[in-house]
Amino acid sequence: MTDQPVSVNSAAKKTRFTLEMFLRPELTLIIVIVAIAIATSFVNPNFLNIGNLTDIGRAAVIYFVMACGASLLMIGGGLDFSVGAVFTLGAITTTMLLQAGVPWPIAIVVGVFVGGVAGYLNSQIIQKLHVPSIIATLGSFYIFTGLTIQVTGGQDILPLPRAFQVLGQGAIFGIPYVVLYAAVVGAAFWFVLEHTPFGVEVRAVGGNREAAQANGIKVERVERIIYILGGATAAFAGIIYAARVGSGQVAAGGSAVTLTVITAVLIGGVSLQGGLGTITGIAVGAVLLSEIDNALIVASIPPQYNTIIVGVILIAAVAVDHIRRQRLYRVKR
Repeated sequence: MTDQPVSVNSAAKKTRFTLEMFLRPELTLIIVIVAIAIATSFVNPNFLNIGNLTDIGRAAVIYFVMACGASLLMIGGGLDFSVGAVFTLGAITTTMLLQAGVPWPIAIVVGVFVGGVAGYLNSQIIQKLHVPSIIATLGSFYIFTGLTIQVTGGQDILPLPRAFQVLGQGAIFGIPYVVLYAAVVGAAFWFVLEHTPFGVEVRAVGGNREAAQANGIKVERVERIIYILGGATAAFAGIIYAARVGSGQVAAGGSAVTLTVITAVLIGGVSLQGGLGTITGIAVGAVLLSEIDNALIVASIPPQYNTIIVGVILIAAVAVDHIRRQRLYRVKR
């Protein structure tokens, strides 16, 4: 008789563990990634070639670096629709400095700094002028895009120094440099989110802003920092892209990149309502979107289907997030 409660309690714990594992988006996304890879390889066996898989990884890097900042921001309850424009702004700033003869390390630092300033301006518009984040960042998206076109005259910036291009095109032991950059950025954001007091504050602010403020958290400081980080990572991703393609492209970034990054963040398990999300989840989300882009090309499917697929995935991700939050909180009770 005394053993029965222990048995029931153990079974309940196992059920809870199993449910929480399946509520994690990484598992589902990995299954989808493997399924797409198998299906596409039947259409074109070249899909699984090392060279093609490396291309998928390179493309995923851009989404992932941007998504690191965007995910921290969304976990903290924010939203930034200007990241596609900041992506281009950072790239153009750096490439124009390079053409002016500025050494590449300084040019990169300045480009990332400009992205951080853009994020700071967004936070000030939201906090001081009390403009909703979606409106504030949409407005700044158009402002930054217009500034970029005005400064460049709509012309791409090229040629670029070879030393800078190597940063985006080189590899070590077969691993592209850009993948290593993503690993460093991802590890840094993972550590901050999971193992620092600031990460706890970000989740608290995203989960319940008023409660966080009542518990002594400096909410505006947290929001300011995450917007700055969001802008800085967007600019850095733009700089990586410029090094990879060998030019500062005015048409790069924009609304397409913004929506793709937000989609990667959402399908990676970051909640639109804030508080929930992991860096590992968005890494898998970025790989999935990059894989879809590549699979459509390899399978000779018209590119317009990509936007349809991404749209369906985005709607599904938000719907699943709603279900996940309901079940997760029910499990915790």
